[in-house]
Amino acid sequence: MPGGPQPIDHQQRMENAHHIADQFQAHFGDQILAMGFYGSLAREMDGPYSDIEMHCVLKGTGIEDSVEWSAGPWKAEVDLYSRDVLLERAMELDESWCYTHGSYVHVLPLYDPEAVFPIVRQAVLSHPKEAFRKLIQEMIVGDIYEVIGKVRNAMFFNQWDNLAHYADQLAVYGACMIGLDHQHLYTGFGRMFAESLQLPNRPSGYDALCKIVVQGTLSDPNEIAQAVDHFWAGIEGWAAARHLVIEHQLSDLLKLRKVRQK
Repeated sequence: MPGGPQPIDHQQRMENAHHIADQFQAHFGDQILAMGFYGSLAREMDGPYSDIEMHCVLKGTGIEDSVEWSAGPWKAEVDLYSRDVLLERAMELDESWCYTHGSYVHVLPLYDPEAVFPIVRQAVLSHPKEAFRKLIQEMIVGDIYEVIGKVRNAMFFNQWDNLAHYADQLAVYGACMIGLDHQHLYTGFGRMFAESLQLPNRPSGYDALCKIVVQGTLSDPNEIAQAVDHFWAGIEGWAAARHLVIEHQLSDLLKLRKVRQK
């Protein structure tokens, strides 16, 4: 087998992880507030080539750092935060929330006497429904609509080099949009498409677009363009059913803005 990741069983990976934790404990001592694993190791879903991921919460404020390295046959990453920064990161809500923030919710604590990780979990899950609706609306107009335009331009000019990339982008946006609609955290980016297809009330056209992206059948420009158009039509109906406004008049938007006086 060539170099790079080598097969390691769960027990050996866990032993390696605990050894890393011991080294951080020896280095930072009583500066540590909490330590815990996240990712596939925390969920006991690690495969033979999975890496080790860990949160290390330190006393103080404004701390944000990461130690990431390869030991040859395996790789590890330890994120260093102070409690205030960790909570700030956990409370962020953006289009990637559904595949990034599981790392703050699904934590296997090693040391947490002040219950930091349950507080962080609650912060992740504390957003009101309206915040998700607003974000979805912004995604449709700011991201998805823009890529739809790029696909149609590519077809108009017969410039097809980036069509596969655009299709992949739209499938990712679609999976994120579905996850946000359900306030659902995916296991991770690698499982996002499969898990999104298990959630109900998906936009019409999403499944077909997701299928050609997952299967890699992206060589026919007309097939891509057709799938993209069906997806956009599905989004229009899906948004209307949720009373999400995706078309505006500039005059209405300007009424909401006021010129700031210096």
